[in-house]
Amino acid sequence: MLIKTIRTTVATLTFAAFAAAAIPAFADEAKMPQTAADHEALAKSYKDQAAQFRKVAEDHKQMAEAYAKAHPDAKSGSKNPWNTKMQKHCQALSKDAEKVAGDADKAAEFHTLRAKELQGK
Repeated sequence: MLIKTIRTTVATLTFAAFAAAAIPAFADEAKMPQTAADHEALAKSYKDQAAQFRKVAEDHKQMAEAYAKAHPDAKSGSKNPWNTKMQKHCQALSKDAEKVAGDADKAAEFHTLRAKELQGK
């Protein structure tokens, strides 16, 4: 239950960060991108967000590795339950961050193509 709550919280925060990062592109007024430059700006924003989310994913992979080293399984062979929980936690966050990064890449691709279309390319 705790992991589900954490995943929901991370998803909510991820969406909020994703939405907040898009706001500067529409700082003056909320409107749909109209020009090639508008689409190029959005594409750059989405590419930047994808990179940030991939960093979050990598950070959680590294945290999982560090935690496993600091809290190894018992020499008798029994698993450390906290290590198991932390591995699941970090893997879930990393997977979610990778998913959002992929979504941001798709959005960047769309806006890049749309900008080229508006430029007649």
